[in-house]
Amino acid sequence: MKFFIDTADVKEIAAANELGLVDGVTTNPSLIAKSGRDFHEVLKEIIA
Repeated sequence: MKFFIDTADVKEIAAANELGLVDGVTTNPSLIAKSGRDFHEVLKEIIA
């Protein structure tokens, strides 16, 4: 079984990654819009 975090919050992604709890990240335009940040900037941070 694999676990994925579904968020646009880069800090949440980093924290989960540091704990070794997730195998990957999923997100969508709605989650990014709720963050109030630029879509492309968030994606760049997530894939970095």
